[in-house]
Amino acid sequence: MVGLLASASITFAQSRLHDLDIQVVLDKNGDARITETRQMTIDSEGTECYIGLGDMRPSTVKELTVSDETKKQYENVGKWNKDLSRSEKEGRCGIVETGNGYELCWGIGESGQRTYITSYTITGLVRGYPDADALRHVFLDESVKPKPERAKVTIMASDTMLVFTPEACGIWGFRFNGDMQFENGTMTAKTIEPMNAEAAIYIMAKFPKGMLEPAIQISDDTFEHKKQLAFEGSDYGDAIKEEERGVVYYLVFILKLLGILAGLGGLAFLCAKLLSWLKRKKHEKWTNTVDYFRSVPLEGNLQQANDMLNAFDYGRDADYTRLISATVLQLINEGAFCVKSVTTGSGELEKRFEVKEELPLEKDMSPLAYKMHEIFKKASGEDHVLDPKELETFMKDNANRKLVRTFVNLLCTKRDRGYYKDHKEDMCEVYGFRRFLDDFSLVNERNLTETKLWRDYMVWATLFGNAEQVKKDMQAINPEFFKMDQTARQLLDSAVLPAVYASVCQSTEKMLDEIDENRRKSNRSSKKRNSSSSRSSGEGGRSSWGGGGGGFSGGGGGGGIR
Repeated sequence: MVGLLASASITFAQSRLHDLDIQVVLDKNGDARITETRQMTIDSEGTECYIGLGDMRPSTVKELTVSDETKKQYENVGKWNKDLSRSEKEGRCGIVETGNGYELCWGIGESGQRTYITSYTITGLVRGYPDADALRHVFLDESVKPKPERAKVTIMASDTMLVFTPEACGIWGFRFNGDMQFENGTMTAKTIEPMNAEAAIYIMAKFPKGMLEPAIQISDDTFEHKKQLAFEGSDYGDAIKEEERGVVYYLVFILKLLGILAGLGGLAFLCAKLLSWLKRKKHEKWTNTVDYFRSVPLEGNLQQANDMLNAFDYGRDADYTRLISATVLQLINEGAFCVKSVTTGSGELEKRFEVKEELPLEKDMSPLAYKMHEIFKKASGEDHVLDPKELETFMKDNANRKLVRTFVNLLCTKRDRGYYKDHKEDMCEVYGFRRFLDDFSLVNERNLTETKLWRDYMVWATLFGNAEQVKKDMQAINPEFFKMDQTARQLLDSAVLPAVYASVCQSTEKMLDEIDENRRKSNRSSKKRNSSSSRSSGEGGRSSWGGGGGGFSGGGGGGGIR
């Protein structure tokens, strides 16, 4: 028994890779900027993480950057020394050139819950063939340890107007149990179960001639031949034969089923509506009885809280306008923006919205907040005074589309309700805090020593949509607070801030409308992705778990913690 307990303790203490999110942004010339985000639990073993990339010729790997959950940018030391100690590697990154590839390395630093964001460029990841252009790459090698519990690869174009559709492109996945999809003009591969020791992520994607202009051209082979080589050992080829054998049976079955569903369709719709209403009422009842939570929830992460609120709105459209407003206030609270009065030449007082040159380095702010500050700073020009119309013009300018698109992607995140089954404590924090702010005048919080906390309350009340009432309650309980605290007065500003909110919201909504219009064709075709023939044709569906994917770049390089 003692031996079993000791073994269990050792297993529990091992480092774990909870989430691996890989974003691949393709340039017109076939180069790829790859950003890998790892959510990990780090133990005391090992000194570094690394990404192994084998069989890379003639591609090269360059421009490595690494940061962590503190937003600290690691020092790139160039040639990496694997023999240094854990403390010597902390906060540093570098590249090791192997015989046929690269190892991208960084120090793991302190133990505990860590997030590492690793970005690098692979030249010529997409290669040109006479019949099509394609990437064939190993994004996670079999030998990587630890393997991720969840993993996702997203492939998109750096040109925001270029979308990938199943009619034009194709995607296939090998050696993992997952799902391949076209989503809003991007291609995605997502695991549907934790990866075991034998699993890997091999991805093949096809693009029609003319969509990209790869710098690396292969004239002595074809994509179709490469695809057949990749299919060897997989179940992609078998899927077509299986469908042909069962087509008559399935056709008869579907015809019978349609007759039944025609009568049950209306009833099913009403039942679904009733179930949604019951769930909403149950959730509302719980939120009205959850215990007060007086501290800022989720370590101040507004976006995670907004994802939760959207997930439990039961059928209503996701709301991001309050998140925009709350993020602006958060940046004022942290000293990155300010609203102040200046005297004009005519002697009149005029409100100005100023953007500080640099963010406070000691503050732990979200990627969304950092990107908002970057947009505001560039839009404000040399004087760092931001006019709402100036901001709106900047966000509409085609030259800034890539930056604004990145902001929109960071803003519009989502979580399914099922995710929160394992995060009940987080839900108690968010909804307990919202209830606390709703009843602020009743709980009678009069402690003026925590002025920073009171300012946080105003930020979060904006996210929850009850800012006006909370501000009135605060002024009624402690009218001196707003006289004493200059930052709090800025958070109350009703002359400048609404126009700033509106400029960001309007520009964001317009970009979302454009994206939706460009991608509607892709979304309409999504219903036919999962048939066996569509799957083998690259239109999406289940990946091939058994094997396949021969001859891909990136394989054999290893990776993980060592």
